[in-house]
This record gives sequence, structure tokens and C-alpha cells, in this order.
Amino acid sequence: MQYKTHLAVSLAVGIPLMTCSGDFNVPNAVAFCAGALLPDIDHPGSYMGRRNKLLSRVTSRALGHRGGTHSLLFAALVYALFVWIRNVYFTKAAFFVPFWLLCGYLLHLLEDSFSKDGVNWFWPFTKHKAKSGGRFAYYSTGRLSELLVFLAAGFIVLLELKLAYNGRMSCLLPGGAGAFARAFIDFLKRALCLES
Repeated sequence: MQYKTHLAVSLAVGIPLMTCSGDFNVPNAVAFCAGALLPDIDHPGSYMGRRNKLLSRVTSRALGHRGGTHSLLFAALVYALFVWIRNVYFTKAAFFVPFWLLCGYLLHLLEDSFSKDGVNWFWPFTKHKAKSGGRFAYYSTGRLSELLVFLAAGFIVLLELKLAYNGRMSCLLPGGAGAFARAFIDFLKRALCLES
């Protein structure tokens, strides 16, 4: 999946979640977007790879594309690194930055698991690449299927931003859905020892 599609799909999911949990602010949104792009550091031609050439070349040679950086192990390592950085450098306003970075990272992995190639979630313990979409619900990078995903997600993001600007975001996650999402995010924050 190209970076713009990763951003669009991740934001379509992330904006309502950040809004319903009261975490929709610039630091969290930037962290979420960075997390949605970070796994592709292992591909020198990717958006992140072109901006971090040395790191990208090293991870590409050591792990290959959709190798280690596309796994739960690396997601946990990145999360732990950013919790440490937060504890040393961040202010209270950026307390949940590591959480939202992890959410973006995991969404990237989920999105790539719907690609034709799949994702090895449990690298290095297995060699199996999970394909969530099966035979019918998958996309190929750079093809019409990805373009359609990008257009649909982009439309949803624009709608969400308009609703957020008008203070009407609650209509996307009304009543029970919003309460469930808020409770689930609070549970995850407690499980990851993130309590402000």
C-alpha cells in the first residue's frame, strides 16, 4: 500500500477514535500518522525510506521488506522506545503520543495484511504471512483496487474533519458505539500502563 493510502485509511479509523477518547490534538495526530507510515522504513523507495535513507537501507538489507518491521515484535519495540522518549522529553500534553503511534503502527500492519502479499505478524517466530482478505477482499499496491480504497478512505476523512470542525463528530460514533470505543481505548491505555 502506498503511503497516501495508509494515511487515508488509518486516519479514517483514527480520527473518530482520538475524538471519542478526547485525545484529538496535534501531537497525537502527528504520532498516529508517523506510526501509520513507520513500518515501511524497510523499503528504501517508500515515503519514510526516502527521508531516512541510511536507516532504510540498513533495515531493508537486514530484515527485507515486510519482514521484521511488519511484526508485533517491532511494534512493541517501537512502542517501548517512544514510552522511554516520552518519559525523558515530552510534556504532559504529549502523554499519549506513544499510544497513538502504536495504534497507527498496528493499523499499518492490519492494512498490509489485506494486501496480496500479507504480513508476518509473528516474525521471527514464524514464516507464515497472514492474508486477512482471503481470496476476495485484497488489494494490489498501485493498482485500481488500491486507488478505490484510497478514494473511499479519503472521502471518509474529509467528512470526519468537517464533522470535527463543526463539533458534530459524535454522530459518527453515536450512543453505544462511542461509549464502547471510549471504554475500549481506556482499557488499552490502562493495559499499556498509560495513565495520565
